[in-house]
Amino acid sequence: MCHFSQADRIHFPPFDLPVAPDGNMPVEVFTEIAADLFPRARRVALACAAEPLIHPRFKEILSIAGSYGVPDLWFPTNLLALSEGSARAILDANVRTVAASIDGLTKETYEKIRAGGKWERLLQTLDLLRAVKRDARRRRPGLRIIFTWMKSNFGELADLPAFAADQGAEELDVRYVSPSYGVDVSAEILDGEDPRELRAILARTAREAVRRGLRLIAYPEFEIAAERSRALLPRIGRRIWRIRAGIDRPEHIRYMWRQRLHGCAYPDKYWVVRPNGAVSPCIYWQEEPIGVYPAVHRAAMASGAPLSRIREGLRSGNPIGTCAGCTERRHALYRIRGGDAARAAAGASLPTVR
Repeated sequence: MCHFSQADRIHFPPFDLPVAPDGNMPVEVFTEIAADLFPRARRVALACAAEPLIHPRFKEILSIAGSYGVPDLWFPTNLLALSEGSARAILDANVRTVAASIDGLTKETYEKIRAGGKWERLLQTLDLLRAVKRDARRRRPGLRIIFTWMKSNFGELADLPAFAADQGAEELDVRYVSPSYGVDVSAEILDGEDPRELRAILARTAREAVRRGLRLIAYPEFEIAAERSRALLPRIGRRIWRIRAGIDRPEHIRYMWRQRLHGCAYPDKYWVVRPNGAVSPCIYWQEEPIGVYPAVHRAAMASGAPLSRIREGLRSGNPIGTCAGCTERRHALYRIRGGDAARAAAGASLPTVR
């Protein structure tokens, strides 16, 4: 389902920009980005769609990122390339969360979806991460499991809470499979299923996850307004449960407030830096960048014409570029509306900062 299943490298505009021979972000460029963005950042993701553990100098990247004390330093990974050395570097950098993408809970399902991955190797790396944390007497990094729900693993979602708890996970990130750049996943999309059945499965799984002490850091919506009680006590109980589950968080209120003010919550609050140094205002932007490191830095980009045009288009209701066809595609990861899967395009970046 990932565009890297079709290509080992994704190119981003400007296409005439010189890039490293291996396609990786040079550490020297990362160092400048970190110095410019990380002192102001609340959250930094050291990858988006790409696999950070195979960067040949990822330990150095971790050390640089860790030196800035970012409150929420994390990265997604398939975990298969984890070594004892990289596990110790993760701890030394005070990474808050390692988010492991695990889309199957049996050998057969996992290896079908994650082509080239080995179930036994995954279990070994999960054991290794636990062992290194135990030996260092450290609670962090926490383990988050990312599970993309599709036809091939439809029946395994219900087993996810037990599996996650057994592996020592603290958080779950569950999303529907959605179209990805350059990859045909139409055979896996759950748009032919009864929405009521999907919501019922999601609700049972969510309650079991919370019962086991897991937080739902991202999760498909499984309640609709017409099915909710309007009585005061049930409404209070529902809200308390959703806060305890991690579904409702203060950052969501901030997000919705910025969205109302500006038409979108991302521009100038969310910085996506591609491996070639090109900066986008969100992961969905597919046009020319708003700046390129190391030639341009945050202050200049924040006040520059490209970002100003994007924001003005959103405020005025006349969005430009990728924004013109975007219907807040972040929801494509978490919802199926009207029986149709929302369409989303993902990008690969290192790092993503907000």
